[in-house]
Amino acid sequence: MKKTTYSLISMVFLALSGGLVPQGAQAAALQASPVLIELRQDSPSAIVQIRNTGQAPIAVQTRVYRWTQENGQESLDDTDDLTASPPMTTLQPGATYSVRLVRVNREPVAQEQAYRVLVDELPDPSRQQSGTIAMVVRHSIPVFLLASEGKPAQLTWSVGTRNGRLVLRATNSGDRRVRLSKVSVRLPGGQNVSFGNGLLGYALAGSTMEWLSPGRASGSGGTITATTELGTITGKATGLR
Repeated sequence: MKKTTYSLISMVFLALSGGLVPQGAQAAALQASPVLIELRQDSPSAIVQIRNTGQAPIAVQTRVYRWTQENGQESLDDTDDLTASPPMTTLQPGATYSVRLVRVNREPVAQEQAYRVLVDELPDPSRQQSGTIAMVVRHSIPVFLLASEGKPAQLTWSVGTRNGRLVLRATNSGDRRVRLSKVSVRLPGGQNVSFGNGLLGYALAGSTMEWLSPGRASGSGGTITATTELGTITGKATGLR
């Protein structure tokens, strides 16, 4: 099964043309919505709206991948569970287009499953100019296939040190994901280590995920504070082994 690297937020890739120091930039305005999709047994399809707010036509590719977390790492795998139709199109300036996301396998799931829809602008070599930066946009949209029953997210935490940075590990033994933002760790000695004020990421159902602190820090165990879909939570962390 093919693995694909990716980012969990909308990304901009910079491609230097001509190998020169950039003097200016040109950007295509690709937009995609919604920012999150949930599919249910009785509602197995959804629409992704893509828009071109720029001045020139842009080619767009839409793909679906299975999203998993294992041993603290995330990956995207090829999947036949969901399809995006049409997978490719060309958007004229000011145009809006609908891509239909359909679940192929209609069997009920016992635990929530996660996917990612990647909406990519394809580079147009004809618009590249020497000494400019071509900005190519990717939108990465989380898709969750909901289980009809199951336990809510249940997190256990571990904290340790790796290569001079703090490692935060979240294990979700529940059957539903949890979205984590504004995460911080108060170490036993009283030091507070922030993992940023924005989105940190997701702990998917039945999975384990790890994050590194933005700056250098060391410690083991402590108290976790995080913001989720249901509000602020706190939890005790054991030492990371």
